[in-house]
Amino acid sequence: MDSRGLLALTLIFWYGCHGALSCPVRCTCHFGIQSVEAVCPDAALSRYPSDGLPGNTTSLTIQFTNLSSVSAHELGATTLLQELHLPGNRLSSLQADLLTGLHHLHTIDLTGNQLQELPARVFYHAPLLNLVLKDNWLTSVNADWLPANSSLTWLDLSGNKLRKIPSALLQKLSRLETLDLSQNLLEVLLAESLHSLHALERLHLDDNRLHSLDAKAFSHNTNLTHLFLQKNKLSSLSATVFHGLDRLQYLDLSENHLTFLTPGTLGLGISWVELTFNPWHCDAKIEYLWKRLNNMEVQSEPRCASPEALKDKAIAALMRKELGLAD
Repeated sequence: MDSRGLLALTLIFWYGCHGALSCPVRCTCHFGIQSVEAVCPDAALSRYPSDGLPGNTTSLTIQFTNLSSVSAHELGATTLLQELHLPGNRLSSLQADLLTGLHHLHTIDLTGNQLQELPARVFYHAPLLNLVLKDNWLTSVNADWLPANSSLTWLDLSGNKLRKIPSALLQKLSRLETLDLSQNLLEVLLAESLHSLHALERLHLDDNRLHSLDAKAFSHNTNLTHLFLQKNKLSSLSATVFHGLDRLQYLDLSENHLTFLTPGTLGLGISWVELTFNPWHCDAKIEYLWKRLNNMEVQSEPRCASPEALKDKAIAALMRKELGLAD
């Protein structure tokens, strides 16, 4: 038997002697050499599954249950926890000291609960990299949720009721790589809103109510590779709003209110721009977009919404004469 096999047998024997191979009722546990994963998906579960939960659990998932509360004391029994997934439960509040003692916790997922407000310092006590608060009832975000030296790289606040970009909190997140603010009630993106996010690579602002973007809204986000702006109310864009985004590969502007693009709006380095389902008005003002579409190898196929004579025609396939342009 090789050394790995011997180690595995030794650990299993040790765990067995100390009761570490137990598992709570209504849960399933998976035991690895260096990890223990517990998954509790039973809808009938209404209490935190303390009884039988291995103390060396590294990943805990309690999902789509009737769980309405979790305490710091309960989580404190599993100090090696690295991932905590609590989607689809009935949590309406969290304790301020909930994560105390969880010095290895890097991921917490609270998707689909009933959270409206969170206490100060609620995420202070763990070295979080990934924080998911998707599909809750949050109307505001407070800067004091996270420490100034936060290591967070992924923040998901989608599907809430936010009306403003949480700029004060974002100022603490200099390492953030992914920010998801989609499916909220955002209306304006101001110049300074995202300036602290120098490491940002993926930004989701889709499915909001944005009607304007400041010309310098993304000027400090030069590492952006993917930008999602679809399903908003944008009717015009500054010619320089995407300038400086030299790493940008994907830009989605579909399902807005755009009728034309100002010359120079789209950088030459973007390999895919999604422009469908805008009310493009096909006359001489659309010349820049028309030329841009014909110069891109990979491109969606936006179509004219007006005038009536050109309605539903692919913009890229139009002739100069149809646009009223001189030969």
